[in-house]
Amino acid sequence: MIVLGIESTAHTFSVAIVQKSKGLSKTSKATKRAKTKRQLSSIEVLANASDKYASTLEGYIPRKLADHHAEAFPKLLQQALSDSSISLSEIDAIAFSQGSGIGHCLHVGYVAAKTLSTMLKIPLVPVSHSIGHIEIGREFNCETNDPLVVYVSGGNTQILGLDKKNSKYHVYGETSDIGIGNFLDVLGRKLELKPSDAVGVVNAAQLASKYIEMPYTIRGMNLAFSGLLTYIEKKLIPQIETKKFTKEEIAFSSQETAFAMLCEAVERALCHTNKKEILLCGGNARNARLQEMLKEICREHNVHFACTSFEYSGDQAAMIGLTGIKMLESKCLPKYEAPVQRLRTDLTHVCW
Repeated sequence: MIVLGIESTAHTFSVAIVQKSKGLSKTSKATKRAKTKRQLSSIEVLANASDKYASTLEGYIPRKLADHHAEAFPKLLQQALSDSSISLSEIDAIAFSQGSGIGHCLHVGYVAAKTLSTMLKIPLVPVSHSIGHIEIGREFNCETNDPLVVYVSGGNTQILGLDKKNSKYHVYGETSDIGIGNFLDVLGRKLELKPSDAVGVVNAAQLASKYIEMPYTIRGMNLAFSGLLTYIEKKLIPQIETKKFTKEEIAFSSQETAFAMLCEAVERALCHTNKKEILLCGGNARNARLQEMLKEICREHNVHFACTSFEYSGDQAAMIGLTGIKMLESKCLPKYEAPVQRLRTDLTHVCW
């Protein structure tokens, strides 16, 4: 089985070609021809082409993101086909990110996927973006069976566990306002860092010499970051000019505070569920400091720590194609194929 995946929830547009091999079939011949592949158990990523809209101080404007994605689609499709040595006639299904995400971006991906599906007369598979992050984390080099999932991305921050009886993920805790990635991205713009996003915050934090006390908001296993962001903007950033605080100190302290809140919630969920594994996934799983803090929790509780590899932590279409294969094999498909901006992780059936 060969599936072409399309990811378009936010700032990144991506096209991937993923296959599951069975014996000496057409797909195994395609594997031999592939120039680039990543082994994911019996599933292989033959191509994973991406193009990210560059971070700017104005933030991400939905209309501009949609224009970027529409322009990127043809060249990324051609790149994926070239990298994999696969022709369109060999594709068995098209999978696309159904949500959650920015409406303009989701629509571009849906139209691209629907067009290919109709043209090739093959199935169209709507995939939950968040489930895609979890599935590629579980499948690729993480060796997890039943982990407590810490899902951290731009729009999402959730602590999850699979409810096998109901075939859905249960949300133990989550953000009540903005995701931790969104918090760091906005902070990067407010501080006018380069790049003006979470990466800029990470880089600046490494240059800090002291920690600044900040508000700490957590209720049970739920979090809130907008109040912290407002405090930083109103109370701390104006004091940069008087040299009471530096940008680097604010970046470091903000990151430490937000991660400490998250880790407290994770540790509480770990004790509540008695899980023996933690899986960190999503775009902000790349943050070495967050990994370090969660590893310390795992050491204290004698729990296995796993983290999605750098290549597959961020938004990319390999996770959409991989999840699409699992959905097709288990015949676990949603009723509706149209994009859903606020698609909940805990409302998606996981039947495989």
